[in-house]
Amino acid sequence: MTERLNIALLGAGQLGGSFILALRENGANLFATAYDPAAAHSETLKANGTVDVVCTTPEEAVKNADMVLFAAPLSSYRALATAIAPAITNGTIVTDLGSVKGSMTAVAQLLQQAHIVPAHPIAGSEKSGPAAARGDLFQRKLCILTPDETTDTQAFQAVEALWSLAGADVIAMPHEVHDQIYAYVSHLPHYIAFVAASYFHAHGITVAADEMMLQQFLRISRSNPRMWTDIALENRAALLPALGTYIALLDHFVSELRAGEASDAKADSKSLAKALLPRVLASCLISSVSLYEQQSATNLRPFGAGGMRDIVAPAAITPEADTEAMSHNAVAMAEIIEAIIPDFRALESLIGAEDSPALYAHISQMVDDAHGLTELKN
Repeated sequence: MTERLNIALLGAGQLGGSFILALRENGANLFATAYDPAAAHSETLKANGTVDVVCTTPEEAVKNADMVLFAAPLSSYRALATAIAPAITNGTIVTDLGSVKGSMTAVAQLLQQAHIVPAHPIAGSEKSGPAAARGDLFQRKLCILTPDETTDTQAFQAVEALWSLAGADVIAMPHEVHDQIYAYVSHLPHYIAFVAASYFHAHGITVAADEMMLQQFLRISRSNPRMWTDIALENRAALLPALGTYIALLDHFVSELRAGEASDAKADSKSLAKALLPRVLASCLISSVSLYEQQSATNLRPFGAGGMRDIVAPAAITPEADTEAMSHNAVAMAEIIEAIIPDFRALESLIGAEDSPALYAHISQMVDDAHGLTELKN
């Protein structure tokens, strides 16, 4: 890239910082400004050479920008768009990094003079903040663009080219399809991890550093609660049916266990939950995805990222032995699953009520519980 690109970064966290770093490391000629309400985040990116100028307002950041990148919480999109509208000129490209693409519809309405190109890189980790930014984050990772019939072709091609330069494999699809797919393969897995970690914490179950399956299964349970509150609410139209299906499958699992032959086996409930509950939760997620695939005639395998793989992993470990153990402890396992279902229903209720403060407090507590599993790796 020879012509300089003036890019404004609104949100100086892991993903936004990584995108700018990736472009610089791959030869882009950039001048980058940054705004973040936590000024120290922008200063961190300036100190390591990622951005050139730290701005105190979003309006200041986007002045003279060729491209504006929303790398902030989804719940802030509307306020940011309103703030920058007077400084956006005809033809400015506005793109983002958000996990819910329908959120950019409101941005398009507020910034009608801009070229809107929504984007979602399938990358990141349970870590957050500018210190977690790195230039290779998007290498060989999927990035989904969600243009519609109004999207400017040249703006789309410009955003596509930047993501390719950053190392991503770029595809396009309608935003409605994207949001439904990621309700199943990304969003639902995170809420499963939150609930599982909270259940373990409440029942005094800890995870040793060498228990690799559980370490993997619970990895994303320590993700950013603000981000995952916003995602739940912004994608509630797709997430609530997915969550409802998942709860129905758990209920069905209980019914099947109750219908089995009673056993005299007396297993310790903590040991049983630790050994078999991840497998149940994994199996129900696999079944949820399979049902959606059948209904939509869409193969979701290409879209699942690390979080999905983490949650389904227990289903592939000693399946015969686990099935036998579950059969021998059917009543006890039914009781364990019955005990965790209300945690999913509570999440479903808060999302359905669109109660952002209460949902944020609830998810934050679950993340705190995940950190309280004292032997989890950092």
